[in-house]
Amino acid sequence: MAMSRSAEEAQQVLSELEMQQRIDDLKAEIAAISRTLSAMGGQKAEDFRDHVENLASDAVAASRTAVDGAIAEARSLEESVERHIKDNPMRAIGIAAGVGFLFALLTRR
Repeated sequence: MAMSRSAEEAQQVLSELEMQQRIDDLKAEIAAISRTLSAMGGQKAEDFRDHVENLASDAVAASRTAVDGAIAEARSLEESVERHIKDNPMRAIGIAAGVGFLFALLTRR
């Protein structure tokens, strides 16, 4: 009986050592998975930041194009108005007087 008891104790110690080794292996695997997930998350954040920066750059470029277009259109309109005034000065004076008269009527009330 003494032999079987020490065999059982040896088996139990061996099982405990195996369990401890398995636990240590699992801890190492979990740590590796955590590092991998962390690296993936960091890469996703960097990709997202790059995407947002590209969108912001595109928005700035589109805004500049729109502003440049509006400035060019305003200059064209200004030149057109100046040309019409120079070509028809009496008509321009009449229109300005009429608009001023209407404005005075509307603001008087």
